Amino acid sequence: MLTSSSPSQVKTSSEEEWEAASEPDYDTNEDLLYPYSPTPYFGMYHLVKIPIGRGLLHHVDYWGEGKVTNLGKIRGFPQSYNVNEQFALVSKGHNKGKQIPNRIPVVSVDDSDTSSYIRDDSVKTVTISTGPITKRCAADVARIVNASEGLVVAYGYSDNSDDIQNLERELGKKGLYYGAGYELPADLRTQTEFSTKRVFADASSINNHLYNLVTGGDYINAVKTVRSLVDNQGSDVCRDVVSQLVSHGIKNAMSFAYKLWHEGHKDIVEDYFPSEFQLILDQKRIKLIGKHYNQALKLDANVDRYNDRLTWGDGKDNTSYRVSWRLISLWENNNVIFKILNTEHEMYLKLDVNVDSYGDRKTWGSNDSSEKRHTWYLYPVKVGDQQLFLIENREYRQGLKLDANVDWYGDRLVWGNNGTVADNPEYYGFIIQPWQ
Repeated sequence: MLTSSSPSQVKTSSEEEWEAASEPDYDTNEDLLYPYSPTPYFGMYHLVKIPIGRGLLHHVDYWGEGKVTNLGKIRGFPQSYNVNEQFALVSKGHNKGKQIPNRIPVVSVDDSDTSSYIRDDSVKTVTISTGPITKRCAADVARIVNASEGLVVAYGYSDNSDDIQNLERELGKKGLYYGAGYELPADLRTQTEFSTKRVFADASSINNHLYNLVTGGDYINAVKTVRSLVDNQGSDVCRDVVSQLVSHGIKNAMSFAYKLWHEGHKDIVEDYFPSEFQLILDQKRIKLIGKHYNQALKLDANVDRYNDRLTWGDGKDNTSYRVSWRLISLWENNNVIFKILNTEHEMYLKLDVNVDSYGDRKTWGSNDSSEKRHTWYLYPVKVGDQQLFLIENREYRQGLKLDANVDWYGDRLVWGNNGTVADNPEYYGFIIQPWQ
């Protein structure tokens, strides 16, 4: 396997030092099949590419030196192949100066190509730390990692470094993407020498990860993940996740869109979310139309003794200034909430403090907006291909609905429903459209 017929060459001092070094520590590290620890990088050797046969290599650690413990800190792994320079030795810890265990040699940090040793698309986990991630190194990492179930972890690099940008770009071409806050398996959480890590996984895993970030309310990591997806050829994953969030009626979808909108990522909302989200977050004038009866909300022309106005679904008018509203978004307790402003009267929608015999509450337009009952949640839902929203009051947790009965104008009172509305979005859902 390791025979050579080439003529001898003058050895460099680094080669002589490497040859004179102690053998790798295979007490701390497992001796894997077909490592090239005793072999420099020369093309004349008859090499066996790994893995042998079917299946994936479990772990390759780029610039790895095996498991190293130094000053109580751990880096490296005891059961990985370690890609490193051909004459590199363990640089620190109790094995300092020894040959690197399970080493796959490359010529140098600027000339890192393992294609003579490792098959394409053949490694389940690739880790990398300490060494530079040049464009060539990043391309080699992307070459060896498996596209369907691969995982790449970069330890100790700053997020905006050239190293990470090189890696992110090449992995994006392969279909592996960054997942902020991605939970690693236990054997990859051992690297106590490093305070940072950046994890890249296959498209399916990142799809699930981003979905769970949003449903769990982790918007910081969700925003980081989706930004990286869009910037690194992961647009299809972004589009799929947003579609799932909206079609599944995930309540946090609106809060996720809000965070994107207000943290400098409006382009993602504009390009990947239904157009209604942009109308809402841009505080455009809109119409709120009850789907079941196809009536737009308005305020009464008259006021009661508190100067409040009842809310109606209009039986005829779908275009005038009376049916114009604006949604004012606020962030509170890790959720986006809304005040619903009627632009004709500059009054805010609220629920009555009193209930009728069914436990329902009338809705009013109010000059004041200081109470919790003046604020609302908007939950996106899909009925067929139509985008709807459930509108729920924060104080009483009642969703809006239109009365089953009409007055002599054909108008319907608007109520807060005493009961769930999520199980019948076609009846309780509202269409949001531009006012004009």
